[in-house]
Amino acid sequence: MKLISTLLKKFKKSSPNTASQKLGSTSSESSGNIWSHSNSSTYDEKLKKYEIQQKKAEEVKEIRQERRTLRRQNRFLGFQNDVLTLQNQRLASEKHNLRVEKQEIAEKKSELARRLRKQRRVSEYYRRKLAEIQKLEKITI
Repeated sequence: MKLISTLLKKFKKSSPNTASQKLGSTSSESSGNIWSHSNSSTYDEKLKKYEIQQKKAEEVKEIRQERRTLRRQNRFLGFQNDVLTLQNQRLASEKHNLRVEKQEIAEKKSELARRLRKQRRVSEYYRRKLAEIQKLEKITI
């Protein structure tokens, strides 16, 4: 009997402890919830943490959006650079072609001038010869 009574005493002593432990565990479990209003200081801290997390998430979204826009702008600028490079190459080739054409025209012009001078000399020579022949004919007549 004595054994049973000691067991009951121990059981009674341990039962209020377990009840208080259960209450403690429920309060700690409820403190894990962000929206628990049981303890105002932990609620404020958790609310601040939540707001900070939301701000960080918004900042990350903004940074991603800015990066996306910058990538698009870089792609567009790269495309513009490619277009400008092609235009520069085309202009350089056109400029070169114009130089070559100008040089060819200058060569043709100088050759034409040379031919004209030669033709003038020849025509002047034949004009003199013709004048001499006409003088001789007048003299002989």
